[in-house]
Amino acid sequence: MTVRVVAQRALKIVITLASIVIFIQGALAIVVHQLVANLLLSSDPIRRQKHLDYTKKKFILLLVTILTIVAPSSVRITTDGRTMPKNLFSNDIHTGGLLSNLRRKSLLIANHQIYTDWVFLWWLTYTGGLAGNVFIMLKQSLARIPILGYGMENYKFIFMNRKWSKDKINLANRLSNMDHNARGVGDLAGKHFSAKTEEGLEVWTDQDPHYVDRSQKSWPYSLIIFPEGTNLSQNTRNKSEIFAAKANLENFRNLVIPRSTGLRFALQELRNSCEVVYDATIGYSGVKQNEYGQDIYQLGNIFLKGQAPELVDIHLRAFELDEIPIDDESKFSEWLLKVWREKDELLDYYYEHKNFDRGPGETSQVVTGTCKVQRLEMIQMLALPCLTALTIGVLIWKKYA
Repeated sequence: MTVRVVAQRALKIVITLASIVIFIQGALAIVVHQLVANLLLSSDPIRRQKHLDYTKKKFILLLVTILTIVAPSSVRITTDGRTMPKNLFSNDIHTGGLLSNLRRKSLLIANHQIYTDWVFLWWLTYTGGLAGNVFIMLKQSLARIPILGYGMENYKFIFMNRKWSKDKINLANRLSNMDHNARGVGDLAGKHFSAKTEEGLEVWTDQDPHYVDRSQKSWPYSLIIFPEGTNLSQNTRNKSEIFAAKANLENFRNLVIPRSTGLRFALQELRNSCEVVYDATIGYSGVKQNEYGQDIYQLGNIFLKGQAPELVDIHLRAFELDEIPIDDESKFSEWLLKVWREKDELLDYYYEHKNFDRGPGETSQVVTGTCKVQRLEMIQMLALPCLTALTIGVLIWKKYA
């Protein structure tokens, strides 16, 4: 084994250990910030929420900082020429990343390939200044993770049991709260629901559900939903094929059949504030058709071994709410299946051409940037770990010098 190989392996070990330290210290700092905000600002809900939103932004800053060190990826955004404006994205000359003008109140749906899909989509909201306003749905078991569970509860992430009878009320309460605050008539504006049912459903009696109080702060949101409910894998593909056969549906080549219940419910609850539904189709370099991204880019391998995709492709299109038949269950299911068929065809094109750019008329913009954050924000994420490393180094030097 050559000296060069030994040095490379040693460097990988150091980077891995550094990533672990950065994550642990960063997560602890976030939780401490949340604790202080909850204790000291309990009587000032707006300032408290601004601090909690900032800690939410800090979490994606933390993850992207680690990715920048361990496994930097470029992201290529392709926007749909029929539904997306030109020049929605631009290159950030200060970071080499991207900036965007995404709408302030949106629901984002996407296909699900690997566990870090949500990291890249969360970073996408960061490009539009919305990193502190992201909401995602997670398995209920994740709420029990020490430290992280507490942090995610403060983020008002939506924990799901995957049993609709249990999830419906919790989802209704969280979405109603999100909708009312987005219109300036929620608890952050000093308003409260008028009653609560025996099952725990919070009932709001708005005189005009479309009313927006412009004298109050409007709280934006980006709700990210994966209608497939799980990663694409051989197991989920097999289950999708069985379901398609039973339901007499055409199965997909690159996707699994999406679930419509939760998405339709979310759109119904947010109809008075949601400005747009973004549809993201994600493709990864290094993953061929009929391969599974989750097998190639496993979560531990990305963050600890640096085995991340060199290029992440995201195709974006937009739907206005009045285009979506959210009040008719059957028509909504048909609409969602149509969206997924079009995504399936788009992925066929991607695997053949290695990009989502289908030319003039079909594409309004193609822009590529690095998945990274502002330099000053990255320095803030690294300050505590660097100080810790320096302190340990000084103590060791004093002991053995």
